[in-house]
Amino acid sequence: MDRRTARLLNGVLALCCLALVFAAVYPFTTVDPHSKNPVDERFTVPESDEYRASGAIVADSETALEFEGAVTADGGRYLFIDEGAVQTEQYQASPGDPVYSRIIVADDGSTDRRRDQIQSDTDRELLRESRTDDAVTFIVKQDATDLADEVSGAASVVVRSLYLVAYEREAETAQAATVYKPKNGWYEGSETYHVTGATGQVRTVGDTTDVRSATVTWGLTKSAGTYAELALVRLTGDAPKTYDLSFEFESGETTVSRPSWVTDDRTEA
Repeated sequence: MDRRTARLLNGVLALCCLALVFAAVYPFTTVDPHSKNPVDERFTVPESDEYRASGAIVADSETALEFEGAVTADGGRYLFIDEGAVQTEQYQASPGDPVYSRIIVADDGSTDRRRDQIQSDTDRELLRESRTDDAVTFIVKQDATDLADEVSGAASVVVRSLYLVAYEREAETAQAATVYKPKNGWYEGSETYHVTGATGQVRTVGDTTDVRSATVTWGLTKSAGTYAELALVRLTGDAPKTYDLSFEFESGETTVSRPSWVTDDRTEA
């Protein structure tokens, strides 16, 4: 073998070694999350004059957000939101009527601040306050707004949380629904993150992006732009963090009952 051929082979071997090093350190490709789709191609909450919706975001078995809401054609609105330390239940007989809220706060030292916030708001009136060993309950009356906007807003928070990963559309779907499956991979956001164990599905109405239901799970490791960083984060922390997202939307006739705590009484509950 002459020297020229030997040098050429050595150069090829060096390039191969360099490629192997990069393969061991950097991912070959990254995936764009659903949030980078054009606006009209992103998942959204369906529009309806009458519906029920529910959903939850759970991180490592701890509920970050859970909601249940209803909007009726004759005006009744209801919304329940659980944020862990705070639970808020709201009722409105019709869009022109006051909104009544029952706010249950874990007695963690923040109840005085929350009471001050309620009393300093000229649009809200604190009707009653009661205390148990581990929580404080506020009953609040608020000037008329349309609670339907709050129901839709809570639903949007859950649906937009689906944007964190990309989805693959199933080839064969029924005409009544389109099914999407979440994808594993390396993602580029404000920082690179790694998604594993992605399972479940998102079902949309017909061929639209209106989400009818979703049940998805994935593991997320943040600040993992390279395989070395991924290994380091997992060795030194609790990564990956497991996320479970669920959502249900049912349009059509529904009813809302007036809760027993909805009164203008100002005595302690």
